[in-house]
Parts: sequence; C-alpha cells; structure tokens
Amino acid sequence: MKFRFCGDGDCPDWVLAEIHSNLAQLTTGQLNDLGEHTAKSILGEEIPEAEISKIYSITKGSMDGPKGGIACLRFLLTSASRYNTESAEFSTELQQLGLPKEHTAILCRLLDDYVQKIRAVLREKSLSINQLDTFSCSIPKNTIDCIQLKIGIQNEIVDGLPRKTAHTVNLNRNDALLLLSELKAVRDTMESYNFDKKYLEEK
Repeated sequence: MKFRFCGDGDCPDWVLAEIHSNLAQLTTGQLNDLGEHTAKSILGEEIPEAEISKIYSITKGSMDGPKGGIACLRFLLTSASRYNTESAEFSTELQQLGLPKEHTAILCRLLDDYVQKIRAVLREKSLSINQLDTFSCSIPKNTIDCIQLKIGIQNEIVDGLPRKTAHTVNLNRNDALLLLSELKAVRDTMESYNFDKKYLEEK
C-alpha cells in the first residue's frame, strides 16, 4: 500500500514492526508522554532518559524498546509534517498499519499541535546533518605544530536517541591550514550561489 505520510510511498518495514511490537503495546497515557518528549526532541530539546525509563518501566537493562519507539515516532511525525498530511488522513493510514484508534488519536493530536514548529525546524535544518552547536580552537600545551578543535553537536543521534555531544579533534598545523583553505573555498562557492539566486529572483 502507498501512504500519504510516506510521500505516497511504502511504509518502511521497521516502522511497521515498531508500530505493532512497541507503540501499540503502550497505554494511551504512556504513548502520549513518549510522543510529547519525542516531538519536543525534534524541536531541539533533550530527551530525559529517566522519564523515558519510567514510561517503559525500565529500572536497568536494555533501552532498545524506548529507542525504537522514539525513532518510530520521530519518523511518523516528521514524515507526516514534511508531506503535509492532514490529521484525518494520517489517522486513517495509521489504523491501516495496525495502530489502535485511541493511539491514533493521540498521534493526530500531537501532529496538529507540533506540525508548524516541526516544519519550521525541517526547513531550517534542510541539507544539514548533526547541527553545529559550539566550536573552539586552541593550541595544547607541550605540543609541536598541533591544533585542537572542540566541537559541540546538537541532536546527534547516539544509540537511537538525540543528544548534545562534544568531540575533540587534534590536527597538525598543515592539515589545519588545508582544512581552513577548503572551508573558505566552500564558503565562496555558497556565497556565489546565493548571489546568483538573488540576482535571478530580482530579474
């Protein structure tokens, strides 16, 4: 079957599996709480692992269930938002995939509440992966021709959950100069593209 929320394409097998084995097994209250956390994470908030563990009644052990549920909900909400799926059509398609009617109503309500904000985030982050949050450059002590870059990433997917992460990269001086040169070339190309686009729009 073809689904509007999938861009008139097939629903991925893994999403169908998560709907049946995961989301449909939650109570409506649990799904509502998980959906709220997931929707807010799409907008940039961090997911509180302690709260997610409570939803799934996990005190210790594997977090595969929560990770799968969150990944599935992120796909459903972002895909439905991306393809301008009306909530009534979204409801029908989710029920066709086997999600109970009460659960479907919760996801439709979440879509109605967050669709505009999700679309804004999708437009802002189009053509971007692992959005840069912070950046700093320093020269470590007791090193020769070495530069250290500290990079903060927003909403990097780690073990199925979006997190803020920090990475440290050490480069020798020649590699750093080469990287700087290549980044400047990319910047010039993008500025040239933006100028041409603006010129054509004015014409």
